[in-house]
Amino acid sequence: MIGRTKATGITIGKHTIGTGVIVRALLAVAISAMASPLSHAVSNGVVSAKEYHFRGTPDGSEPDGGLLSDGAGNFYGTTSAGGLKNCGLSTPFCGTVFKVSVGANGTLTETVLYKFQGGADGASPAGSLIFDHAGNLYGTTVTGGDPQVCNGEGCGTVFKLSPNSNGTWTETVLFHFLGSTDVAQPGLGVVMDSAGNLYGAAGGGCIEECNGTIFKLSPNSNGTWTESILYTFLGGLDGGFPTAIVLDGAGNIFGTTFSGGVATSPCSCGTVFELSPPQSGTAWTKTLLYAFNDGLDGGSPSSGVTFDGAGNLYGETFDGGSFACPQSGCGTVYRLTPESSGWKFGVVYTFNGINGSRGAQPSGGLTVDSAGNFYGTTGGGGNLTCNNGNGCGTVFKLSRQTGNTFTFSKVFQFNGTSGASPSTSVILDPSGNLYGTTFSGGNTCNCGVVFALTP
Repeated sequence: MIGRTKATGITIGKHTIGTGVIVRALLAVAISAMASPLSHAVSNGVVSAKEYHFRGTPDGSEPDGGLLSDGAGNFYGTTSAGGLKNCGLSTPFCGTVFKVSVGANGTLTETVLYKFQGGADGASPAGSLIFDHAGNLYGTTVTGGDPQVCNGEGCGTVFKLSPNSNGTWTETVLFHFLGSTDVAQPGLGVVMDSAGNLYGAAGGGCIEECNGTIFKLSPNSNGTWTESILYTFLGGLDGGFPTAIVLDGAGNIFGTTFSGGVATSPCSCGTVFELSPPQSGTAWTKTLLYAFNDGLDGGSPSSGVTFDGAGNLYGETFDGGSFACPQSGCGTVYRLTPESSGWKFGVVYTFNGINGSRGAQPSGGLTVDSAGNFYGTTGGGGNLTCNNGNGCGTVFKLSRQTGNTFTFSKVFQFNGTSGASPSTSVILDPSGNLYGTTFSGGNTCNCGVVFALTP
């Protein structure tokens, strides 16, 4: 199966990217053996699939975040590379913001909204986008910003894209990070509260031996933004390298860390945590909800958590669970249920197909529908004739049953040409169509795809 690392970063080209995006980077393996036929899972009745194949420098490559819907048949996302042929020190990791529109016959058409220049405007966008009420887009870049920090490449930015009346978009950098004094490589996007404050996570920056941060950006009346570091992870029992965060209605932040938690060597297998806003003073309170053991419970949570309608938390682990996948395990889906004495942990599903035949290494996060069913992706497994026997990944569904149990079904498996290594979750439209991205695969560029699956 695909290997993994729990170091402080992973080098892609000349970039060392924080662990917040390690999982996505690990899935960008060299895809080979792509000639197998397109494969659908008959159990869910998927009858058609459409793709848009990225081409690299014209339109971007390696989409590194989930899609965002405007409700009108358009989907927005980012590519971490491609776009401009030359963008200074960041080449080829310039990246784009794009829109994909669904035509009457289901075809997907892409429009590039912005190509990053690789300097003060940022480079290598990663993580999902969000909208505000005015239709502006917000996101993060891993590098770019201030050229005086992070070895001359910049430590990353939070940016805003505003639509113009002529159909173009204008980019504004809301904040650029400084690295050793605050944050570096914020590759997970941001979330927004009802007051317009932005929250995000990063795997680098801050103090020496830092294991990641949670930050907040607050808008000022003069158009500037004020940064606050809400929490700095220390590693070890405290956890390290946050992978994603979500806000609840009370302003609490829930998230996961890819490493840390259990002190017993050799496991440093990740945590689920809650950050609560201060009742007085300025310090946020962190509560450890669960620490993984990398056994049957799973290890290395590879995405954030998702709430269901009852207030339970659901998430995924990159490995652990069943060791049908040799050495590391194929991963799990887990649930945390709030109880008076704390949070009760349980495994909802274990990926247990031999060598990942039912999917392996879920890493994109979970999407829940109105019936409480969950959808997600695995970066490996599925069609084992693809990618040297590792598989090119799957889309899966967990259907809720009585007694709060779930039935697993494999909705789709990628074959390389149809995409490979999906590393973010899918989104669901009212007709039950699923949309998402794969980090690689597609045409000969191997630059990734946007896909649509129709039941």
